[in-house]
Amino acid sequence: MPFARFIDTLLSLLFPDRCAGCGRLGTLLCDECRHRLVVYDGDPPRVADQLTDVRIAYVFEGSLRHALHQLKYHRRQRVARPLGGLMAAHLQSHPLPCDALIPVPLHPKRLKERGFNQAELLAREVAAATGVPLIVGPLVRVKATHQQALLDVAGRIENVADAFAWTGPAPPARVVLVDDVLTTGATVNACAAALRAGGARAVYALALARSRGRTPLSHR
Repeated sequence: MPFARFIDTLLSLLFPDRCAGCGRLGTLLCDECRHRLVVYDGDPPRVADQLTDVRIAYVFEGSLRHALHQLKYHRRQRVARPLGGLMAAHLQSHPLPCDALIPVPLHPKRLKERGFNQAELLAREVAAATGVPLIVGPLVRVKATHQQALLDVAGRIENVADAFAWTGPAPPARVVLVDDVLTTGATVNACAAALRAGGARAVYALALARSRGRTPLSHR
């Protein structure tokens, strides 16, 4: 048994898992909360100009919203395991022609404050479940941006313009950006621009969730 898995098992014995959606003992995401998930089946969002296509698994509400908040703001990193599993299942049932997965990066300052990148944790679970290679490192956030949630659509686009850069050798031809929640698409679009500048030919986005009634993905 790998050491990290051993530690994880030991912690689960000392501190029994609670469902991140409802708090029930016994699992990180219980069957009842899973059954309450709402598949994102609204009108397909318009694809931002740097993205080839976008996939969103579920509606950002209820138990899923609570579980993501547990991961992101309460630092329950193990919650990434079932949430990443949901993303992997979605990708397997709605496949994309991809050579690698790349998580949307955090700025080093934000990463230091939070201690982890939730998109990377999710992407690692997707990679483990699907066998698609994971690339972490060359895509970097070079500009410390304001929180997107505080801005309108135009402000979000301006906020992340030129905020990302590809710093390694040419990326694979077809890549999938992984993020937790997609709103307007401004962030993944800016990441896609950096990947295309580095040499990628097709850039897709895979998000776990998106709220109902959001505006279409913005074109820059």
